[in-house]
Amino acid sequence: MNKSKYLGLGIVLIILASVGIYIWRTREAPYYPVIDSPRPYLGSNEAKVVIEEFSDFQCPACKAAQPLLKDIINTFGERIKLSYRHYPLVSIHTNAFRAALAVECANDQGKFWLYHDKLFSEQPALSRSDLLSYAAGLGLDSSQFTACLDSKAKTKIVRQDINEGDKRGVNSTPSFFLNGAKVADWTKLKELIQAKLIGG
Repeated sequence: MNKSKYLGLGIVLIILASVGIYIWRTREAPYYPVIDSPRPYLGSNEAKVVIEEFSDFQCPACKAAQPLLKDIINTFGERIKLSYRHYPLVSIHTNAFRAALAVECANDQGKFWLYHDKLFSEQPALSRSDLLSYAAGLGLDSSQFTACLDSKAKTKIVRQDINEGDKRGVNSTPSFFLNGAKVADWTKLKELIQAKLIGG
């Protein structure tokens, strides 16, 4: 093969590669509408005792805290407000950020807490296929959920929580705040809440 043929073949390969790169870069992202769902909480929005949990769905300690939180909700009910905030430790938990996106997609369909509980019960199985399977099993609209997850539509919400955690000195999960004050030992959370309620 002479030089001109080599040159011609090289040009063709460059063109094909350029077309491939263009198609890859311009492929259509899944469409997902902007849905401004209220941030979920348990208890009462009027409660004087507010608990904020900064957590990570791939974190074993966060999973270990769930029975205590269920006990707290069952014990105090409407006298408290419990809010969940995302703080995925992405450097060690590679699936945590995507799981945070997924639970916010479930929130758009009114099933944040059901999906939240499912993620912790199935930990550490948090691959994309796992997340889609859990959504289907909980009766979510699979097409809507998949478009939300794959488009990363809820990235802003997750990053806002991470930024808030950074501002407030969160450096591990789970981290809890009780009426704005960081709790040193989350295993004592129930007793601290009781003291707040008694003290008024």
